[in-house]
Amino acid sequence: MTSPLFSSPVAFAANRLPALTLLWVATLTLLPGAGALAQKPIVVGIQAAQVRALGLSVVQVAPASQSAVSYPAQLKLPASRQQVLAAPVSGLVTAIQVDAGATVRQGQGLVRLRSTQAQALRSEARAAQSQQELAERNLQRDEKLLAEGLIPRSRHEQSQHDARVARLNAQQQQQAVAQALGGAKAHAQGDLVLVAPLNGQVTELMVEVGQRVDAAAPLLKVASVEELLVELQVPAQQARGVQVGQGVSLVDEAGGGTGVGAASHSGRVSSVGATLDERTQSLTVRARVRQGPAGQLRPGQWLQARLQQGGEGHVLPEAALITLPASPGLAVFVEEAVGRYRLQPVKLLGRQGADVSVSGLGGAVKVVTHGTAALKALLPTAQP
Repeated sequence: MTSPLFSSPVAFAANRLPALTLLWVATLTLLPGAGALAQKPIVVGIQAAQVRALGLSVVQVAPASQSAVSYPAQLKLPASRQQVLAAPVSGLVTAIQVDAGATVRQGQGLVRLRSTQAQALRSEARAAQSQQELAERNLQRDEKLLAEGLIPRSRHEQSQHDARVARLNAQQQQQAVAQALGGAKAHAQGDLVLVAPLNGQVTELMVEVGQRVDAAAPLLKVASVEELLVELQVPAQQARGVQVGQGVSLVDEAGGGTGVGAASHSGRVSSVGATLDERTQSLTVRARVRQGPAGQLRPGQWLQARLQQGGEGHVLPEAALITLPASPGLAVFVEEAVGRYRLQPVKLLGRQGADVSVSGLGGAVKVVTHGTAALKALLPTAQP
């Protein structure tokens, strides 16, 4: 006699398998008004012959201390690792000694600039230096004359005053040149040679040879690529538990595909975005990774990044997940023994290609990956 708890899908399965015997070894409890599974799980027991008839297959999954979930990510240059080389004074670009993408070292000459303003500053500095030297010589002469009693003390004091003024003026002119020209070097032809401010790569050229530029005009960008920024796009629901310091690794998809690819570089989450992207409803999570010795990482590159999820998670085939009409959540069938399957609610942590990462399974378990629809059809439903 058919139980009143069985739905029409159960009757359908019974018609297909007349010899099927169902053993319900757990009760169904419903949350009031919600129609969702509550504390007590459902365990479906069937005979071994029916296991083969339904085509059930299982896979064993074990928890990891940290489950890794992959997300699309892009490599970018951190703002703190970039510098703009600007013209210290107005002038004419007479030579550009590097191309975009070139690797440069700190202090290497990059751009030559011919500037009448710089020439004027240097001329004034040289004139002030000459005045200082003259004043120093006059002071030394007057000190000797004063010692011999040939000049009054007032003249010696005036010489001391003139030497102090000349010395101060020369210092001010030298400081003006240093502030205006910065680390630029003098070329043999009188041009300024602007040098690389750091070790890195030239990421952008902003001028051409023969172009006139004003003071502070940007000439090129140099960036250090030893450390790169990784921007992950994480769905809002899965980003709730992401924290600064969480582990991130870049997936070498050529080394084994999603879920098993080798992690070629790793780093830590440095910041978590405060606002969602309106179009994708995802949150931007940023992490920093170190460049490898081969320098194969490139700013602007798209790849997959694994975000380490804390807690005891399981990675299993997405085909193992089922949805229940009476519940908004997800569940899997856990095999307790051959022919004995427990319905276990789980929480989705993320996706990795054809796999998913879930929580709620506890230790090592076997989950049904094929034949879940048949088992789902055998579930009881509540009657009004």
